[in-house]
Amino acid sequence: MEKQRKAIEQTVILKGDGRETTVKMRNGVILLPKGFKVTPRRAVRRGKAPAKTVTVNLAGLKDAPDYGPRAITQRLVNALGNNAVAALLGVNKDRPGRWVSGQDAPNEENRAQLADLDALVGHLHSAFTPAQARLWLEGQDPHLGARPIDVYRLEGAAPVIEAIRAFEQGAFA
Repeated sequence: MEKQRKAIEQTVILKGDGRETTVKMRNGVILLPKGFKVTPRRAVRRGKAPAKTVTVNLAGLKDAPDYGPRAITQRLVNALGNNAVAALLGVNKDRPGRWVSGQDAPNEENRAQLADLDALVGHLHSAFTPAQARLWLEGQDPHLGARPIDVYRLEGAAPVIEAIRAFEQGAFA
């Protein structure tokens, strides 16, 4: 019997341009809000000066309707269906429709879950056809040691996205 990996979640504060933003980090992967642009650091080579420190410019972060909860919910309902979105988020079946129509707004926790699920669906679309994605989500994955859909419900999107990347690279446990 294989051990299930336990997600390690931390809160990290990004500082830049005189502002601070709190973000989540799962299993060493920082989950940035949409709209952030980060320039990766270059590796320090022996005998050479270290690379210049890179900061995230938060001044460029603007309100973008395509990334708001209504747009994200609409995108997810279009991709998965209202009932599946509700089940994956653990909310009543009428909630996603109410969020899309503007009759109601998701709370902070639901907004985070929407963003998490949106990221997962984006990765699924990049790696699989819709039929393959359904089969993969409901089948046993050797990288996760469980069904990806179950891991998502227990730990969120980060470990499932890692498994999609491993699958794309041809890695198997």
